Amino acid sequence: MRACLQLNPDLLSGWAPIWAARRTGAGVDVVISESTGASDIPNADAVLALWGVVPGRGDLSDNLQLAQRAVEIARICGAKRVLHCSSSAVYGPGKSYCETAALTPVNAYGVAKIEMEQSLISTPNRAETTPQSYVLRLANVVGADSLFGAMKTTNPITLDAFDVGVSPVRSYATPSLIWRAVKTVIAQASPPEILNVAAANPVSMHALLDAAGYPFVWQPAPFTAVQEVSINVDLLRRLTKRQLVMEPANMIAEWHKLRDMVT
Repeated sequence: MRACLQLNPDLLSGWAPIWAARRTGAGVDVVISESTGASDIPNADAVLALWGVVPGRGDLSDNLQLAQRAVEIARICGAKRVLHCSSSAVYGPGKSYCETAALTPVNAYGVAKIEMEQSLISTPNRAETTPQSYVLRLANVVGADSLFGAMKTTNPITLDAFDVGVSPVRSYATPSLIWRAVKTVIAQASPPEILNVAAANPVSMHALLDAAGYPFVWQPAPFTAVQEVSINVDLLRRLTKRQLVMEPANMIAEWHKLRDMVT
């Protein structure tokens, strides 16, 4: 995300980010710990909480604690809004879920994200509370999901075939698209509490692999395989006044540029 903003500063024009992390590192302006106090954090208008726990990398229940910590940090620095990163996993498998769809997660990660969301937006007297929390439900992020994790090796990837040449279809978001959503929420006078974030067009996994020039082989899709998991982004399109269509080649091109910057 930091590399994306360095490459495209206009994505957040009018706002100057202060990068905070739980440990020191290149580009980190502020280190956040349990003892961090008001004198350690500059004033800010909004807090974007990019931290979180993903499957296989810690206790998923910590997502709730990290969200609450982000709210505490916002109070310390005087921010009026906190943007939390949730996941389309809260919906479960299905097509074109909008923000008001029923939540039917099929894994512990989706359940943990729902618990996090409800702790933030189901509080009594929310309208009078400062800071106010907003939830970004992110689709699979290009470069950061299991498909791209598998591309770190040189071995061909095995794709489920639902028909001849038909692979799983998923909604994807890129870092640049996420930044557009972030700017929209912090700039809107009355932003929505929950906002789906993805390209408007779901894409097939084999199209992404083709665009990346990465080898893959087919296998018959098992009975339990899900052909499409996608979310509806009509609300984001209206707020940004953009079509938000990104072809697989453009997604891969952005990934390559950002990957080259951080490696």
